[in-house]
Amino acid sequence: MAGAALLTGCWKGPSGMVQLPPPVVTVVPAQATLTTGRSTTFAARVDGDPARQVAWSVEQPGGGTVDDAGTYQAPAGPGVFTVRAAVQGGAGTAKVTVVAPPAGAIQAPSQVLAGAGNQTARIEPVPGSQYLWSITGGSITAGTGSPAVVFTAGNGPKVILACKVTSAAGDKLDSSVEIPVAAPVSLTISPAKVTITAGRAMKFGFNLEGGATLGVVWTLGEPGCGSLDAAGRYVAPLVPGLYTVRVAAKDDPTKEAVAQVKVVLSPPQGLFAPDSFFPGTQGLTARVLDVPGMTYAWSIEGGTLTSDPGKPEVTFTAGGGPDLTLRCRITNEAGDTYSAMKVLPVQPQ
Repeated sequence: MAGAALLTGCWKGPSGMVQLPPPVVTVVPAQATLTTGRSTTFAARVDGDPARQVAWSVEQPGGGTVDDAGTYQAPAGPGVFTVRAAVQGGAGTAKVTVVAPPAGAIQAPSQVLAGAGNQTARIEPVPGSQYLWSITGGSITAGTGSPAVVFTAGNGPKVILACKVTSAAGDKLDSSVEIPVAAPVSLTISPAKVTITAGRAMKFGFNLEGGATLGVVWTLGEPGCGSLDAAGRYVAPLVPGLYTVRVAAKDDPTKEAVAQVKVVLSPPQGLFAPDSFFPGTQGLTARVLDVPGMTYAWSIEGGTLTSDPGKPEVTFTAGGGPDLTLRCRITNEAGDTYSAMKVLPVQPQ
């Protein structure tokens, strides 16, 4: 029995000295989470009692510093490091997680439209951080607890987004941004109605109020109705007809203005009359092409008009010579004109 007792107690080495078991060294706290650049103090215990003559160190290069009192200073960069407390006969360690400070700068639209949905705002995420968003002047539709949020704007005059950010180390940051709400879009086109000669060019204008920008998009209403560039410069087609030119607001494409375009033929050219005349001859005729929508204005030198000068065909009486000049100014609905002229010499006797 005496031999058994020796097995469960202290034992003597070859020299006869009593050998004690190694001390149990612990570091309190056993783990900590700390923001970069911050400090905290650790304590060492040996078999549950405060330790004396502790040698403190950080195992990883660049993992921060610790002084003789156990005060640890975190480095400037995040990481996971080990703080070591050594005493005679043993050592203990603590795990330190160093995290970046909370980031709170909100990236959001500089301006939103009243009632605009699917608007986004975000904060550059920091691993381990927690987020809690709130809004005034609108509603959050997704992402309340994430770095990015989706929201719908109210009717104005502004939306205020706020976010409470808490880092993994427990540091807190309150951030907010104020976003102006733009007035509703109002858009008109100028001119709203126009008549233009086939193949001619013109520029449309617009008046835009409200919205976040002054951007518009120009489009043609029908195939074959001419060409239109991004600045509203329009070239009419060669085929007469009724067409439309449209302009829409970039901020709110549902706001659109439409111009009615009537494309008409050019005034016809050519004047048909006798090649010569006898002095005093009556009932002579002259004509130009009869095109719907044209107006006509005849004049004569060296003779007398005897019918309505506003018709495509006139009658006239020749004068005494030596020549006779007929003119007809033809004007289309777009206001373009063509002046036709013919000089008739007197017929030799």
